[in-house]
Order: sequence, then C-alpha cells, then structure tokens
Amino acid sequence: MSDERPGLSPLPLPPREPRPGRGLLIALAAGLTYALGVYGWTRLNAPDSGMLVIGFLLGAPIAACIIAVRLTDPKGVKRGGSHASVSALTVTVMLVCAGIVLREGAVCLVMAAPIFYGSGILAGWLAGKAMRRRAGRLMSLSILVLPLIGVPVEADRPPEAETRFVTSRIHIDASPETVWNGLIDIRAIRDAEHRWNFSHDVVGIPRPKEARLEGTGVGAVRHLVWARDVRFEEHITAWRPGRELAWTFHLGPEAQTRMLDEHLKVDSAYLRLEEGRYRIEPTADGGSDLVLTTRYWIRTPMNAYAGWWGGVFLGDFHRNVLGVIKTRAEAAA
Repeated sequence: MSDERPGLSPLPLPPREPRPGRGLLIALAAGLTYALGVYGWTRLNAPDSGMLVIGFLLGAPIAACIIAVRLTDPKGVKRGGSHASVSALTVTVMLVCAGIVLREGAVCLVMAAPIFYGSGILAGWLAGKAMRRRAGRLMSLSILVLPLIGVPVEADRPPEAETRFVTSRIHIDASPETVWNGLIDIRAIRDAEHRWNFSHDVVGIPRPKEARLEGTGVGAVRHLVWARDVRFEEHITAWRPGRELAWTFHLGPEAQTRMLDEHLKVDSAYLRLEEGRYRIEPTADGGSDLVLTTRYWIRTPMNAYAGWWGGVFLGDFHRNVLGVIKTRAEAAA
C-alpha cells in the first residue's frame, strides 16, 4: 500500500549546501593567479630590478588579498577579522608557492614576508570595509591595475645607490699577535665551534668552513670555503701584522648565487660586497678588541629596509666568525 496521499505532491528537496571551503579555495586560486601574473610582468619588464615596490613587493600582495576578500565577501557583510584572516592565508599561500613553484630561496622569502603580510592584511581589511558601498567596490577593484602600471614606470627609474657598513666587535683575552695569527688563516672550522644565530640556523645561509691564506702581504689571496660548496677569494689590500687586515671580495658565478639565494645575487645590479676589514686594538688588560667591518653597496627602491636586513645577515656572520677566532686565540694564549 502506498503512503502517498491523493492530491498531495511530494515535498521539494532542500537546496544543496555549497561545499565547505570551496569559495575560499576559488578566492585563493584567483588571488594567487593574479600575483603570479604580476610576477611574470615584473620579470618581463625589469628582469634585473631586484625589487619593485609598487609593481611587486606591495602591488602583488595587495592585489591578491583584495581579490580574495572580494570573492569571499562581495558585499562586505563579514567582520574585519574575517577579512584579515583571508588576507593572511592568501599571503601564506603566495609565499609557499613562491618557494615551491618559483624556487625563491629562504632569504628572499624572509625579507619579503613582513612587507607581504603587512600590506596584504591591511589592504584586505580596508577592502572589506569598502565593499559595503558600491563606490568602495569600484575603488578597490581599480587598485588591481596599479601593479601593472607600476612595473614599467619603476623599471624606467633606477633607484639611488648607497654604500653601507656593518661593524662588529669582540673582546679577546689574548695578545694582538696571537689574535693576528688566528685570523689570517682559519682552517677546518668544526660544527661545534659555530654559534647559533638566525641567519645560519633559521634562514639557512651557508656557514664558513675555512679561510686558507696563500702568500703574505698586500696581494696575497685567501681562499674561502663555506657550506654548500660555496667557494670564493679575498684579495688582500692592507696588511699590518697585529693591527689590520683588509681585502676585496672576488666571487665567481656559482658563489654569487649560492651564498645567499639563487634570485639574490651578491654581485649584481642591486647588491655588491666591496670590502672586508679586521682591526685589532690592544686593551689595557693585555687582551685585544677585534673589530670586523664589511662594506657593501646596494641600489633598491627600499635601501633602508634592505640595509636593515643586511645588518642582520652580516651581523650574524660577523659574530659567528669572531666567536671562532676568539675561542681559538684564547686557547692558544
């Protein structure tokens, strides 16, 4: 016997609920696709630029986050925290894909992350508020054009160049002569001699392994070996035993890319190591102060920001090498 009642039609089925997260995935994919397009546009118009502010460092995360917020909340009805979360997730996906797909190294990703997260989250939060009005929706979409315009404009206007110095000092309970003998030729640095730091242990910049001196006096050459088979030379330009040692850097093509990052060459149109210098200062207690200074040249649209990171990376390297010299010199004393 049928349970259906005469004259009654069956109840309609409820509409299917959209798959959880499907809209978010589409939004992330759209934002990422646009960011990759901006990256390609940057490489096409300015392959040796190093960094473009409007075109990429700010333009790409801002545009990607606005797209993601627009697609997940077209009318801006959600709260600002939701828009900020979507933007943070968008930037995270961008950085992960940059490392996997574009093969950007840890140095580039670490330097870009604060700018990407800061500009992207702020842009997404503001875009969410703007979406509540028609004029705001149109304005937020118009911002997507800025990266495309900014790339060729910035590429035609080279930024100012700047010379910077990073200096580190350490006290050593050993005579200047003992310190000198320990720094001109540094062989077989063991892992246990290294000190933990952000640049080497977190970012993954290669550690120094050996500095082998060939010859004496001005014109001598130190052959440097770092981890990951980074090899380069230091040509001596100042030689004052017990007082001062200076050199210029000579890096081959492989060392230029392996030292920091494949996309961040050490000897390029936007970055160049120029000189290193040890200075030994006798102290009243019979010991020595060892001072290490590195001079480098940069030309980016954000010299202050890039220079701050230069201080972080070179400072960590300085403290690592100075620590090795200190330990060995005090043991010899």
